[in-house]
Formats: sequence, structure tokens, C-alpha cells
Amino acid sequence: MVRRLFFSVLAIICVSLCQRVAAESPPSDLPASISSNAEMEQAVAALRESHKLVSLAAMYQVDGKIVAAAAVGERAAGSGVPVTLDDQWHLGSITKSMTATMIGRLVEIGQMHWGDTVGGAFDGVEGVAAGWRDVTLMHLLTHTAGAPDNFPLAVRLIHPKLGDQCVAARHAAVESMLTSEPLSPPGKNFAYSNVGYTIAGVMAERATGKSWEELMQAEVFEPLGLTQAGFGAPDWRDALSQPRGHLGGFKPKAPVQGIEDNTPIMGPAGTVHMTLAELCTFAHEHLHGQRGEGKLLAKETYQQLHTPALQKYACGWVCEAGDDGLPPHFWHNGSNTMWYANVTVVPKSGAVLAVTSNDGDIKAAEKAAAEIFRRCAGEASAPQP
Repeated sequence: MVRRLFFSVLAIICVSLCQRVAAESPPSDLPASISSNAEMEQAVAALRESHKLVSLAAMYQVDGKIVAAAAVGERAAGSGVPVTLDDQWHLGSITKSMTATMIGRLVEIGQMHWGDTVGGAFDGVEGVAAGWRDVTLMHLLTHTAGAPDNFPLAVRLIHPKLGDQCVAARHAAVESMLTSEPLSPPGKNFAYSNVGYTIAGVMAERATGKSWEELMQAEVFEPLGLTQAGFGAPDWRDALSQPRGHLGGFKPKAPVQGIEDNTPIMGPAGTVHMTLAELCTFAHEHLHGQRGEGKLLAKETYQQLHTPALQKYACGWVCEAGDDGLPPHFWHNGSNTMWYANVTVVPKSGAVLAVTSNDGDIKAAEKAAAEIFRRCAGEASAPQP
């Protein structure tokens, strides 16, 4: 119980929603650009060393084809077991774009609507504060609902088994939050919120009678062939068959002892794991979908998901117009304080970049990811032949 409390206090699913980090003096042995496996391995190795990360992995694709990929470091610090390109990585808040995509599927078949309100979805539930009545699904997905950033510690200490037990606990946690008024009127302010995405997930569960996990499998993972995707931290316990997480800010770096993650109650906000290639597949679906060539959703639905509300935030994506020599792109990152992941989509060139680490040093991993993107951006700035 003490260990669970320790990790629950530290492990708050979050995303660093700052702008791309400012350029620092990069390692002298970084390649000027990245357009091959050798150049990616050189860059990943140098950045992993300079930022003292347990591991660092990256995959750069254009129109679904791998241009450059590398994974350097250990599955657990001091183990001597190397990470590989086939490993699974915890994605943290990148999950939000997947939850929004799943809800887009439900909207297209008429089981949900973007204008669905919290008041309507929770009709009959006692104690829902009046301020939630007109909060819509779109407000929740763009962090403009006035929802608080996170659940109380008492909720984050609960780790129910997936299935009916988790669904019941998730609904109870959300209904408890809805008894307090929103922090601001809907649509007026941007406030990043794991609670908001969990409310959206529960609305989907109430609309369909299925768990969020079942909906994600049926509406996103299976149609895209994401067979390695799952929930919670990757299970490394079979002879260290997958990477283990490492809490950021601790030296020397030591792996967590269990399959530590945030409570699955907050699953819709950030508990998905998958491989680098699968993350790129998901990102390419959004890129192709915006062109009207997606498998999951119509072009108009993807455009809805990629349209920012406030603070450049759309439905699980941060949309950048392009500056400082970088092309226009949209991206998201995530961490549960034991892992880090970042995915970027460059629509003009058909490029996607996924960067991951099993190290919870968010600032260091973010700087490494930003530098890799800058090195790939020269390749991604112009349309491919």
C-alpha cells in the first residue's frame, strides 16, 4: 500500500503543453539532418547520452514507409538488456487523440453527437451541478469545459481490475466530480484536464453500454491492425520482455518495481501502450484522414478533430502553424512520470515522427524529441517526390 501511495502521488498523467522547447547547444556529433537509419541511430545515441536517458527510440515515416528508425538504451537501467524497435511504449496523454478518434467513430454511426451535453448524458444522476448542464462533448475534448486538471488523490489510489469493476469505479469517480461546479463557463477558458477526457469516456460508455477499453479495441486498434496496443504499462515480467518505466528526477536511475501506472479510472486520458510502428500507423491515419483517405473516419470528421478551439488545442492534438524554420504540423506528447512519448504529423510532406523513452525525466526527453524533430524537419518541409 505504501508503494502504491508513493507512485500514485508522483504518477499524474500529464502532457507538457508548452511550445516546442527552445533550441540548446546540441551534441556536436548530431547529424545535420536525419534521412537514414544510420543518421537516426547516431542522433538517438547522442541525445540519449547527453540527456542521460535510460533509453530513447524514434521512428520517422513518410507516407507509411520508414525513412529512419533507431532504439538505443536499456529496458531497465543496469540490466544490459537493450531496447528494440519492436518494444511497447507507454504513451501517456497521446491516448487523448485516440479517445477522440474513437468518439468520432461513434458520432459517425449516430451513437453520439459533438453537441451531446453532460446534462443530457447524466440525466437522472443525482447531484450533478447546474454548471455542467450545457458542457458539450466538444468542450471536453478541447479542454474548454472548465473541468479540473485531475482527480483527487483518493481516486488515484484506486486500481480496479479492467472490466465491470473498472467501469463502475470510473463512473463513480466522474459522478463525484460532477457534483462540484465547473471552474469556468464552457468554451471560455482553456484548462488542460484529465478529468474532462475521462468524463468524455464515460459519456461514450453510457451511450454504448461498452467499456472504454472495449470501444478502443473495436473502433481504433482492431480496424488499424494495432495488435500490440493495450492498456497500462507494458508487462515486462517475462524475462524483461518489455521496457520498464523509470521515475524522473531520481539518480541513480532505477526501474519501478511493478507494472506501475496511473489508475485505470483515468484510462481515456492516458493509459494506452503500443509499439513505435503502431503509433506511426495511428498518426498516418490522421494524416491520410485529413486528405480524405482515412480508414476510420470521413474527411469532415478528421477536420473536426484537427480544428483548434483555444490555445491551438484541437481534439487531442496541438496544431502549430509553423515557425522558427519548422513546417506546419500537429502533435501531442504524454508522460505518466515513468515514461515519455511524443508524436508529430507534418501534413504537407506526409511525414510522421514518433519518439519514446522509458524514462520519466520529461524535460530531458522532450528536449531530445524536439531536437530529433528539428533534424527531420528539413526532410519534412518539402513535399516528397
